[in-house]
Amino acid sequence: ISDDNVHKAVRAITGIQVTSLIEASEKLHTTLTYGIALEQDLGDGKKSHPVRYFDFENVAANEFVVTRQFKVHGTKKNIRTDVMLFVNGIPMGIIECKGPTLGEGWKLEAVDQFSRYQEMEERYRELGTPKLFETIQILIATCGQAAAYGTVLTPYRFFVEWKTPHPRTLDDMERELGRKPNAQEILFEGMLAPATFLDLVRNFVVFERDEKTGRIVRKLCRYQQFAAVNKAITRARTAKKPTERGGVVWHTQGSGKSLTMLWLALKLRRDA
Repeated sequence: ISDDNVHKAVRAITGIQVTSLIEASEKLHTTLTYGIALEQDLGDGKKSHPVRYFDFENVAANEFVVTRQFKVHGTKKNIRTDVMLFVNGIPMGIIECKGPTLGEGWKLEAVDQFSRYQEMEERYRELGTPKLFETIQILIATCGQAAAYGTVLTPYRFFVEWKTPHPRTLDDMERELGRKPNAQEILFEGMLAPATFLDLVRNFVVFERDEKTGRIVRKLCRYQQFAAVNKAITRARTAKKPTERGGVVWHTQGSGKSLTMLWLALKLRRDA
């Protein structure tokens, strides 16, 4: 890829023209997961070639970097994230760490900080840096023992725990640690292992229009949906007979059956 096309690929994710954070988030999620096409002559004439930001097939080919106290300049006030997660130089996740001495208040304080950073409320106008969140995929609030996650523009009430890792199990983690893992360790293992993180980004994000408000909402799967979809994919791949490829996924009312089916269909399509 030429230097000129490298600059074009960078501008495709840093210089988009949008009117809102959710619009930027949706557009860039498509760009990051599908890549873009750029014209270049590789010796056989000028043709369009795919340019991808991640190698989803070979996870080890990507560069995963974690840094702390990452400072970002805002309009009136700078922000400093506790922990920032980068993949191939692109900011993809933020972890806000609060003291366990806050009791149940750790989660409220961390999520309120995310709200200010994204300027989700009028009182936070020009006090954050929404631009930073255009490529962010996962937001995590933690206190050393407990943890909850959301995504871009997720309200407080929808920050939830990730209770079971997959494909590893709680028993695997207990044997490795020599004790029962706490909620923070389970979430980190269940969401931030490199292969899992890229799988979540590529296959388990959806943008839906809220029927009541008309707003676009970004949604990320729950741990049950992630495990169910991947177990179904594994069974479809490994079953020796066509009749053994099926199964049953148990869902309670209102637990996201439609989204589970959507993510399964999308992943099956990618793997086809």
